[in-house]
Amino acid sequence: MGNCFTHILKHPLNKQIVILLCISFFTFSFTSFSQIQKEFSPRFNEMINGDFTMIANNVLSRTATENYNGESDNHSFFDNVYVDIDSDNSTFNSSSANFVNPHPDLVCLNIKKAFLYWAAADKENEGGEDNQPDWNFNDIKLMLPGETSYETLSADEVLYRGRDFHFSNDPYVCFKDITNLVANLESPYGTYQVANVEAKTGFLFQHGSGNTGTSGGWQIVYVYESPGLVSKNVSIFDGYAHITRDFNNYDINFSGFRTVPTGSVNVNTLIGSLEGDRSLIGDRFQIQNIADEFVDITAPLRNSFNFFNSRITLENANFTDRNPASLNTLGFDAAVFRLDNTDNNIIGNNQSSATIRLASAQETYSLFLIGLAIEVWSPSLYPLEISSNAFENITNAGDLITFEFNFSNTGNDNALNVILSETIPTNVEFVSADNLPDGVSYNYDTNTRLLEFFIEDGLLDIGSPTLNIQFELRVNTACYFLEDTCNLELELLFTATYNGEENPNMFTTFSSDELDDCQLGNPLLININQPIAVWETPIGSLDRTLVIGNPNNLRDAQALFPIPDKCNFNIIKTSGDFVQNSDCDYEGTYTNTWNFTDACGRTIADFVQVITVPSNQVFDGSQITISKVVTPNQDEWNEYFTINEIKGCDFIVDLKIFNRWGAQIYHSDNYQNNWNGRSSSSSIGSSDKVPTGTYYYIINIIDSGLKPLISTFYIGTK
Repeated sequence: MGNCFTHILKHPLNKQIVILLCISFFTFSFTSFSQIQKEFSPRFNEMINGDFTMIANNVLSRTATENYNGESDNHSFFDNVYVDIDSDNSTFNSSSANFVNPHPDLVCLNIKKAFLYWAAADKENEGGEDNQPDWNFNDIKLMLPGETSYETLSADEVLYRGRDFHFSNDPYVCFKDITNLVANLESPYGTYQVANVEAKTGFLFQHGSGNTGTSGGWQIVYVYESPGLVSKNVSIFDGYAHITRDFNNYDINFSGFRTVPTGSVNVNTLIGSLEGDRSLIGDRFQIQNIADEFVDITAPLRNSFNFFNSRITLENANFTDRNPASLNTLGFDAAVFRLDNTDNNIIGNNQSSATIRLASAQETYSLFLIGLAIEVWSPSLYPLEISSNAFENITNAGDLITFEFNFSNTGNDNALNVILSETIPTNVEFVSADNLPDGVSYNYDTNTRLLEFFIEDGLLDIGSPTLNIQFELRVNTACYFLEDTCNLELELLFTATYNGEENPNMFTTFSSDELDDCQLGNPLLININQPIAVWETPIGSLDRTLVIGNPNNLRDAQALFPIPDKCNFNIIKTSGDFVQNSDCDYEGTYTNTWNFTDACGRTIADFVQVITVPSNQVFDGSQITISKVVTPNQDEWNEYFTINEIKGCDFIVDLKIFNRWGAQIYHSDNYQNNWNGRSSSSSIGSSDKVPTGTYYYIINIIDSGLKPLISTFYIGTK
């Protein structure tokens, strides 16, 4: 806040009101307010090969859809309105911004974190009513790239809410981690549209008098990484600091890093704030330089005496890839910019901490977000390449495989306390690691199967030659894969842990067989050909023909069994019943089969044994059975005249049937058990059925050596 604003009012006010406004304003300048409402704490603090960037937009302006590019302050108006671009009756405000790839020159870039903030001055209306009584201030609507509808999100954390204490203009700040939502998108790039950021519209007088004006907006911070980027310590802090000319000089400390040893130290800076007026001066953003003095930070479009000036800036320009794209965001500031660190006069080489100071000689502003991304010392063993002598990474059971690592330190700090470790899979066994370079040792725990290589300090200093480490594993025998498990893939992913000499933080690198398009490592995968088991016992070698009169022959033949060429399987025998050759040939066979299924679910082809049982019994027709009754009434009993027990004998049956007067009523010279009392002769009964009664048959079984069979049978056709 600052000077009286009577000269820029857009609506007529009577003189008495103008005087009151001026008196109230200057009274506020001397009113004491608590400075730090929420201490700043790290939201993200990691060393990565990457950086941060952001998109943002405001939610209050002069019109709902048009850009505001004037030079007035946010407290200069009494009729500020919600920005609302979506023509959606379910939203009371909405705005959008486009996120583009910050490094399109890189093959691969991964969004590691995505943080959504929304903040606004939300003092209740003069009558005490909430600005949006049907909406929770800690809820927000978000439409992601490629989507056509909003999703309502609730804040993971309310960083601060002034309404709870009736503080100043009742500001609030909410935070939501949207990393998973962004990660599930086909592409993270595109339009992000945010709606329903609750805020006071019109005008705003703070508690205790004073016209602070309305303000509000949203901001998405992206932390991204890529193997093609330099190592930086990326720190993002959030909280709530209310800075005035009377309560300022609030320091935020960054530590836990060490900048590069030589050359330029590049630092990116991130901010998010409320209530920074366009024209009011005195707000200062400072940093402690290498002389331990606090100096003003300047950035493109942000000078040292009016740093927070109602702008959204990215790098060296206004960020206008948004809708609306107002150059004056009326009290909402968001920025990412390169710190002007000429000749490393602010942050120097080998520096391990930095301090930001929030100060003001006149204007009031509120910071809720700050971040630094600083180039640092960092050892790196990437890429940690592992290979094998298995041709095309395919091997067989029982094979001995030689593996080797080839790697060096590609970072800018010496790598110390280096350990490579992996738990060896159960489908192989560790053999040896006998040809190690001097200074490299190993340990293999036979119980846990953990293999570790220990590398002496000095072998992986900056510029040290490539290190080669070899070891041998033997693939388990065929019976392991056939009897126990079908694990035919050997996967190795070693983990290298280490720290730097200048940077004591712990680093981790994973081994890789080959690099994908993102230059990220993949586990070494070796495929093991599935072993095959077959029958060692020759086909047919268990067949037997028994001797007549020797009862032990059958028992001995049934006791035989085949064996496979390897391993011990659960062999299953299926015993067959005796099958006679035919009704007139009393010789027959037993057919037995064996098989087994291996651990991979493969069932071997049946082994078949045939036991032939001879017979000296001669066919004399005594087993033949002939129908005595035929009742063709479709009840499935005695439907046909049948001659049985000559199946399979290949005899031709000649059948003649006579009535009791000797008249032939049926004849077939190749009878097939298919006569049911029907006749085409009308003289022997009504319709085509023969009359009920007793009939005679003469059966000649041709080439059987039997005499004709003659007898009677009864037929009932009623």
